[in-house]
Amino acid sequence: MLERAERIVHGASRWVLDRVDPQWVDYVASNTMTDINRRLNRFIWTYELQAQVVRVIDEAPGVKTYELRPNQLWRGMQPGQHIEVLLPVDGERAAPLRRHYSATVLPRGRLSITVKRLIGGQGSSWMHEHLRPGVLLRLGAAQGSFVHRGQAKVLHLCAGSGITPAHSMIESLLAGTEDQCPDQQLIAQFSRTEDVIFKAVLPRWQQAGVKVDTVFGGQAGARLTAEKLQALCPDLLERDIYLCGPEGFMDTMMSNLAALGVDLARVHTERFTAPSAVASPAGGFSAEGTEVVFKHLGKRITLTAADQNKTLLQAARDHGLDLESGCCQGMCGTCKLTVHEGEVSGNTLGRAVYMCTAYPASRTLVLGG
Repeated sequence: MLERAERIVHGASRWVLDRVDPQWVDYVASNTMTDINRRLNRFIWTYELQAQVVRVIDEAPGVKTYELRPNQLWRGMQPGQHIEVLLPVDGERAAPLRRHYSATVLPRGRLSITVKRLIGGQGSSWMHEHLRPGVLLRLGAAQGSFVHRGQAKVLHLCAGSGITPAHSMIESLLAGTEDQCPDQQLIAQFSRTEDVIFKAVLPRWQQAGVKVDTVFGGQAGARLTAEKLQALCPDLLERDIYLCGPEGFMDTMMSNLAALGVDLARVHTERFTAPSAVASPAGGFSAEGTEVVFKHLGKRITLTAADQNKTLLQAARDHGLDLESGCCQGMCGTCKLTVHEGEVSGNTLGRAVYMCTAYPASRTLVLGG
């Protein structure tokens, strides 16, 4: 009986949020907040950003997509950004497990995340076992700069669930949210044909003018080499590249792209697993006197002896710069900048540096967006 009543309340909440401006819902809820209201409807009468699971879709073996309906505290997102999901794996009273997922913007204020169940993955396993329609999740605001920046020609290069931010960007661009849809190509690598994620939408993208190629790395000789990449995308050097996937795939693709002469400043990256190598300062390098320039902010700082062994993010903040950050574990890329001049040690991918887990390694360092 209690579960049925909760389903009715959640259904009524979705109905209201679909039809009433969220800011009005927020105004009414915040001005009528009582303990009774919060007990009766903890989805709307709350100060926390939450989302209700609306639908669960089996995308591929071990891969599920969760359609979510955020409450009135959701402020939207740009396609390609990610969200933090707080998972109560040890119960509501324990500290939640925090995970970051790319999200796809859906109509009527909804969004979706696609989660691959990882062997030994505490968060993904809990989601696959416990998330069903009606379950509430706490969320963080959208973060990240892995978004389309108006380039005329782009290549989405991804593997496995790394196709999720590409899905979000391609869907948005095809829907006409920009003045002119860019020339888009997708190259996606999966282990086997049955592992393809978003299989149903790929033909629709092709019909809409997106060049789509799928590669199956589980087959002998099928992996994406530099030569194969060049053959699939002959105008590679003319495109901005959005790269997302497992660490090994991304490292290999960065090497392939560099070998093909791609300007790595035009390679935009996103990942959601911590790098396998532990980030550490460059051995024997003294940070004192190092000048760090932040081109995108028009700011520069000079490091002191007190900044020794501090990450670039820590040092910048200690010098008064308010830099954006997310997980602070080298995964989500919210703090990521591009190295324009100089050297860094620690967590890098091509010319991208993850500020929260990287350190200066040259006397002059120029960073930018």
